[in-house]
Amino acid sequence: MNIFVFASIVVGFSILYAWLGVTLGRNLMRGRIREGHNDVLSPIFLTAGTLYAVLLAFLVIAVWESYGEDKITAAGEASALTTLYRETNGLPDRERLELRGLLREYTQAVVDDEWAIQARGAGASPKARKAIGDLYRAFHTMDPHVANSSVGSAILGTLQTVANDRDTRRFQSSEALPQVLWAGLVLGGLVVISMTFLLYMEATWPHVVFSVLMSALIGLMLFIALILNRPFAGPLAISSESFEHALTVYDSVDKGY
Repeated sequence: MNIFVFASIVVGFSILYAWLGVTLGRNLMRGRIREGHNDVLSPIFLTAGTLYAVLLAFLVIAVWESYGEDKITAAGEASALTTLYRETNGLPDRERLELRGLLREYTQAVVDDEWAIQARGAGASPKARKAIGDLYRAFHTMDPHVANSSVGSAILGTLQTVANDRDTRRFQSSEALPQVLWAGLVLGGLVVISMTFLLYMEATWPHVVFSVLMSALIGLMLFIALILNRPFAGPLAISSESFEHALTVYDSVDKGY
């Protein structure tokens, strides 16, 4: 679904709820309001609104930071792969060609297979898992003089960085806010918006406008939290662009650049 259509649905529902609620609430309370009505409700409304604002702000910031960390992890893994590909320049021909072939196989598996799998939160690609395992096996079956050289040590260190980033990325792809927090966000928003229905103003349009604006803002914040909740899925999903770029770097390295 288009991100703007999705945003319009979430914010539009919030606006509609506020407009209908204020209209119905005013009709029910007309002629039944006594002196001090707003004086009693206002402090309660302000307390509830403040508590909800703190919770909402905390969770929006949390999902945004998580989104940024996930993007950095994916970019770091792709960067380590290009570094590892360049480090193979110091290996003999047979070992260099073998490792470069496995690096291409792994990177291609991430782009073609694993990215779609993690977008569904379904785990890892068997092809990518096998390729990373083959890289380790290829290194450990290498001639000991080559493996224990300074180049071999650098390659092993970078390979470990790739494997660590891969594990982190896989765990991050399945992370999401717990359902209980989403229930708290939605129910809390409904409670705060509903409390504006009980306030009363002489003029109708300022009451409707203020309630609708607050409801739209809450809906917008919930929408932001929703689309950032799963960093590898949805309209703002982290793409495999960094790994696709790594494949182009491989071609450049093969040409001597």
